[in-house]
Amino acid sequence: MNKLKVISFICFITGIIFFIIGFLLGDVKAGFFIVFPFFAGSGIYSFAGFILIFLAFIFFIFSFPMTSIDKEFSENLSKNKKTTLKGGGVILLGPIPIVFGSSWKIALALMIIAIILIIVTFLSFRFYF
Repeated sequence: MNKLKVISFICFITGIIFFIIGFLLGDVKAGFFIVFPFFAGSGIYSFAGFILIFLAFIFFIFSFPMTSIDKEFSENLSKNKKTTLKGGGVILLGPIPIVFGSSWKIALALMIIAIILIIVTFLSFRFYF
């Protein structure tokens, strides 16, 4: 196991322990908003817990080594091979679709998929209620 992953795990567990100690002493309040847990506090335990969990995320992000796909991609770039990558995405903000893509064909296909998703969602809510 990578050293940074171990450090990340230790920081995360220690941060949770600080939150629990602060909760038991009354310095930290905890709750759920929809399905997301939250912690609110003003003491040293909440501050230490927040800093340790933040460091855990930072260490965890930097713990991943370069994968074989990245190595292959960088080797292809070094050999001056032309590599193209096409992709796109759809973000639905309520009934408003935001479509982006690297080519018009992909963007058009994603627009059609977004329209179908909006229609299916509208009809399912229409028949359910």
